[in-house]
Amino acid sequence: MFSPFEKIKVEIFGASHADEIGVRLTGIPRGEKVDVKAVQAFVDSRKASDNVWSTPRKEPDEVIIKSGIIDGVTDGNKILAVIKNKAQRSSDYSPYRLTPRPSHADYVAIVKDKENADLNGGGRFSGRMTAPICIAGGIVIEILERNGIEIGAYVSEVGGVKGRSYNDAEITMDEIIKAHCENDFALSNTGAMIDKIKECAMRGDSVGGKAECIVYGLPVGVGDALFDGLESKISAAVFAVPAVKAVEFGLGCGFSGACGSNVNDAFCVVDKKIKTVTNNNGGINGGISNGMPLTVRATLKPTPSISIPQKTVNLETMQETTIEIKGRHDACIVPRAVAGIKACVALAVYDAMLKENLLK
Repeated sequence: MFSPFEKIKVEIFGASHADEIGVRLTGIPRGEKVDVKAVQAFVDSRKASDNVWSTPRKEPDEVIIKSGIIDGVTDGNKILAVIKNKAQRSSDYSPYRLTPRPSHADYVAIVKDKENADLNGGGRFSGRMTAPICIAGGIVIEILERNGIEIGAYVSEVGGVKGRSYNDAEITMDEIIKAHCENDFALSNTGAMIDKIKECAMRGDSVGGKAECIVYGLPVGVGDALFDGLESKISAAVFAVPAVKAVEFGLGCGFSGACGSNVNDAFCVVDKKIKTVTNNNGGINGGISNGMPLTVRATLKPTPSISIPQKTVNLETMQETTIEIKGRHDACIVPRAVAGIKACVALAVYDAMLKENLLK
């Protein structure tokens, strides 16, 4: 599974219940420092936990660097990193080859891959595959930070319960860091969001939500028009997170009911620099960064695996039937998806910066 980038190549391999999952990252120049402990900490931020929203499946997710980084410095060759799967329980998934789970990739995988379809834990379609994405993202996040670019991400909504959003007021990187240090996945209303997740989990259901990401310090001029636009590149990357079903920038869908006189971002001068009074366009005009913080929002669907009876079809008899999904699943994937979304945004921004020769 390859990435949509131009200057770097991110190849994700393995499957949810394979012996290992991993990433091959090509295009990182020689001599870049990589704090492997920081990369591990970033990967750990998406791990399963004892929280109500998280799957009971616990994996150590130890990042093993096999090549491309020597003594904490890139050598210019392909970076190969793997994570060993330790807690597979494939027997949970054997029934779904005949009765595919609604809203999962089971049916399309069976049609496309036939007898080679891997449904165990979702196979290559699983949210588990965001772990190696986070390895690659963690590496480029460090490089971007050395170039004055910081990226923050957080949950802004769960099941209709809204937390603070960049659309409400300016959000600083310090505020995002503080929230994560206090084990809050949102900037406000975390308790109410957890209550909503508990309510759904108690009846065997799941719930979706939204995550937001902000890129600080991006210079003017990154990106291009049409297919080469920054929005196009970032969107393609963020959709690699399996549960993502919509991506918005700035005001996003809020533009549909607005008048231009209310949402156009007027220009102004601040400290002898061109800024905009508002940031409804999310720091991007015409596919190109305008120097304001880049703001992007992803909507994630509820985890399809729920224990409530659901209708499906027996592929052998072609008769409609009902299934109840067993196994270990997240009641809400949104808090764990934040790291994957941040990683994807970072990879897209890094690739665009590398293309423009804007990295030191």
